[in-house]
Amino acid sequence: MEEDAIRPLSSEPSLAPVDARSVVAANAEIVMRAFEEHSGKLTSFAYAMTRDRDVADDLVQETFLRLVKELGAGRTPDNTPAWLFRVCANLATSRGRRVTVAQRFLRSVRSLPDQAPADVETLRRETNSALLAGLATLPADARAALLMASQGFNGREIAEAVGKSEMATRTMMFRAREKLRVYLVKEEVHS
Repeated sequence: MEEDAIRPLSSEPSLAPVDARSVVAANAEIVMRAFEEHSGKLTSFAYAMTRDRDVADDLVQETFLRLVKELGAGRTPDNTPAWLFRVCANLATSRGRRVTVAQRFLRSVRSLPDQAPADVETLRRETNSALLAGLATLPADARAALLMASQGFNGREIAEAVGKSEMATRTMMFRAREKLRVYLVKEEVHS
C-alpha cells in the first residue's frame, strides 16, 4: 500500500521554513539593482527639487533607507522606480515644510527685516536660474511630475508617483508646462 501513497511532485514548493539569510540576500539584491539603475536619475530629480547637491544626496540616501525598511517589513513595491521617486518627492516636500517653519521661527526670533532667501540670490547667479525659478513657482507635485517626465518616465509611472489618476496628471502637467512657458517668456528666456 505504501507504493500507492501520494507523493509530492518535485516541482512543488518546499514547506520547509524560509532561510532568513536568503531573504536578506534577495532584499540586498533588489536594493543594489535599484541603486545602480536609479540613483543617478533620483539624485538629479532631488537636486532639481531642492537646488542643493548635499540635500539631494541626503534625500536619495534616505529614500534608499526607506526601501531597505520596506523590504525588511516584507513589502516589496510593485513599481520600484515610481515608488522611489514618490518617496523622494515626499521627503523633499517634508524637508521644504520644515525649512519654511524654521525660517519663519528664525525671522521672528531675530526680528530682522525681511531679506531675500540665500537660495534666491544663488539662483540669480546660476546660468539656468530662470528655469529653476520657473520650476520653483510650480506646486511640488507638478514640479515632480515635470522632472520625472524629463527623466523618461511614462504617464502611468508619473501618476503613481504623484498619487493622481493618469488623466489628472496629464492635465496637471499641461498646466504646469504652460505656466512655466509663460514664466520663461516673461523673463525673456529664449530656447
